[in-house]
This record gives sequence, C-alpha cells and structure tokens, in this order.
Amino acid sequence: MSTRIELVSMRTNTQFAPLGVLGYCLMRTDFLQPVFKQVTLKQKQVNYSSTDKLLDMLVSILAGCRAVSTINTRIRPDTVLAHAWGRERFAEQSTVSRTLDAFHPEHIQQLREGSEVLFRRESRTLRHNFEQEWLWLDIDLTPLPASKRAEGSCKGKIGDKKRNMAVS
Repeated sequence: MSTRIELVSMRTNTQFAPLGVLGYCLMRTDFLQPVFKQVTLKQKQVNYSSTDKLLDMLVSILAGCRAVSTINTRIRPDTVLAHAWGRERFAEQSTVSRTLDAFHPEHIQQLREGSEVLFRRESRTLRHNFEQEWLWLDIDLTPLPASKRAEGSCKGKIGDKKRNMAVS
C-alpha cells in the first residue's frame, strides 16, 4: 500500500506541514523504532513515556526550536503536528527537560547504538558496489552561503579575512 497525501479542509492547521508529512511517514513505518528501542531510561511516567519525550525533542529540533524552553510556544500548541507524529499532544517543555536531565552516559551509549542500527539498516553507502563504480561524495568546502538569508554566512569570507574562491 502506497502513502497518499491529499489536501483536505480542516478546522485547525499547522505551520509545519512538511514536518507533519515526515512524522506521519516515520511513525507509520516505525522508522525510529531501532533508536528508541535501545533506550532504557527508568523514569516516572504520568502522561508521556520517555520515548514520547525524546521524540518531542527530535520534533522540536526539526521545527527549529533553539532551546527546550521554546517547545511550549513553538510546537506544543500545534495539535495537528502532534497528530501527524502519532501523538495527542506534545509534552510540556519542563517534562522534556527532566527527561534529558535524567540521561547518563549509558543512555547516550544506548542512543548511539540505536542510531548505528538505523544507519546500518538505511545506509545506501554500505550497500554500494565499489567494484562496479566509484562512490561520489559532493562536499562543498567553500564558505559561500546556502541562500541570501543563510544565518551567519558571508560571501567569500573565512573568518575575518577575504579569500579568493577561484580555483586555478
């Protein structure tokens, strides 16, 4: 069965429609399950599991939250986005913060191991046939901005010195 995306009339809307589509697809396929399955964080759960709160943190990062405290104003009121991610509502920022505070080195290692499982499962690089053809990596080492409004970018400069970007 293929995923179909349609525009429908709703009583509420979201400012994060592409993120909602991503969440819908990831949750429907249990894409992130290897990452969160590894984490065994023992913590009191009232309304949200530790996995729910870690997922909320991920969504907040993808939504552009620069700090945990902005979860309450940026994504928590957005119930349409929460529903797309399989949630009734996102957790309050203080509960997400307490979950992050409860992390110890072994929990970070568990996240790393889960991420490794996900990388090994999804990586096209690991399945590349190096005997048949080269693997081309496109790495742009110039400090040119990605767009006119790219944060902190300045055309043709590295630090305080202007550089000639022409290749001879």
